[in-house]
Amino acid sequence: MIKKLYFLALGLFCITCSTTAQTADSPKDQFAKVDDIKMHYKVYGKGDPIILLHGSLESMEDWDKQVPELSKKYKVITVDSRGHGQTTFTDRKMDYILLSEDISVLMVELNIDSAYIVGFGDGGITGLYLSLNHPEKVRRLIAIGANYKVDTTAVYGQILDKVKAWDDDKMYQFIRNHFKGYQNYSQITQFTQRMKTMLLTEPNLTLDDLKKIKCPTLLIAGDHDIIKIDHTNAMFESIPNSYMCIVPGTKHYPQKESALLVNSVILDFINKKFTRLDRF
Repeated sequence: MIKKLYFLALGLFCITCSTTAQTADSPKDQFAKVDDIKMHYKVYGKGDPIILLHGSLESMEDWDKQVPELSKKYKVITVDSRGHGQTTFTDRKMDYILLSEDISVLMVELNIDSAYIVGFGDGGITGLYLSLNHPEKVRRLIAIGANYKVDTTAVYGQILDKVKAWDDDKMYQFIRNHFKGYQNYSQITQFTQRMKTMLLTEPNLTLDDLKKIKCPTLLIAGDHDIIKIDHTNAMFESIPNSYMCIVPGTKHYPQKESALLVNSVILDFINKKFTRLDRF
């Protein structure tokens, strides 16, 4: 009888541990009312907050190579941006000011006064706008593969041509294959058009705008990025408290293509006291 009780207790303990581990590794889906949408987010780990902002036509799932490492010492919040993943969409003009305001409101909802912002592509651009319009909310900004304007001096023309060629049928299939639990099938046409317009006309910041960003900023790009290196360098030269990292042997996704290196660079930038360097 004692043995039976022991094994029963052991079995319950193992089940409890398994459930706890599963909960820790796969936190529950959460939703917050943000302006006119319901924003999907998840929280991993404990510590100072890091908010991860994905790129265009991506979702929070695209940070799978960063979350395990960053959440060892930090509270990591992943989000699906407006119309992406499981976040809802309303048919209104899409721009980076709106996307940055969404994050600002989410931070209020989550009682986060300020955070480290890590953004890729559209998420990096959103971070630029958030740093400009809500500087008190951004402790440090890490922008990966971001641009401050959209023309052929910033982005290779072939990429802009691909965006111009988007069509509804291909977008429907892409979203169906990539977004789990998508909420907006009835508005795919509107979403596609809003995103297409935004990507072809924004961002439209200036170098003078970038000079107003005060938080320590790390710009990361691949050496074969679709964002031209001269453009990334111009951003680096304009943002007063900035570092730049060009990741060798990578394209537009260095955080995926060279995750170990990029993770270590991000953590080094966050962990260390920022020192502004003078060239001479």
